[in-house]
Amino acid sequence: MRNVRNTLKHVKMFVFLSFFALLTSGICAQDAGKIVKSVQDKYNNSKDISADVKQSMGGKNGFNGRVYFKKGNMFRAELNNILLISDGETTWNYNKKENKVIIDRFDTSNPVSINSIVNEYPSKSDVKASSEDGKTLLTLTPKKGSNLDFQQVKLWVNGNNLVDRIQVKQHSGSVLELQISNYKLNQGTADSQFSFNPPHGAKVVDLR
Repeated sequence: MRNVRNTLKHVKMFVFLSFFALLTSGICAQDAGKIVKSVQDKYNNSKDISADVKQSMGGKNGFNGRVYFKKGNMFRAELNNILLISDGETTWNYNKKENKVIIDRFDTSNPVSINSIVNEYPSKSDVKASSEDGKTLLTLTPKKGSNLDFQQVKLWVNGNNLVDRIQVKQHSGSVLELQISNYKLNQGTADSQFSFNPPHGAKVVDLR
């Protein structure tokens, strides 16, 4: 059971990073406070967001695919053989290769909570804005006692005001990187895309 939850935690962190980067689209090289305000405004004015993502850790390729988000803590991540879905109340983690689905309650305090990412994480971190290789660089460092699940996060914003790279240093010292592209906003993604019915014959592990 512990291994199952550790796997879920790793995948959820991946989705959290993707979503934080998505929310930062549309910002420009301003001071850190204005950038955080732009992130919050971007979320409030976006009904749904999606993008292609590619992850690596320690120089080795990991997850890649497409992620979708919609107001109400709804998300969908299509990553290699993994399908991770939440309707804001329940989370489904489906391994296509193993035909196995893990069902759990959606936890508003977990890394993929929209409210936490938009309203809580910035206030619990020291955020600095700088410039690197012609791009805006945001550095997010948790404040002492914040208990955030990373040491530091860096976001690179390209000339089109979109985040195309994100890097997170975890407490273990390992470095996780994401490449992000092909953004789509307000596409009218149906709510049905954020629910899941296990296929016939699938092994179901219910942790609720």
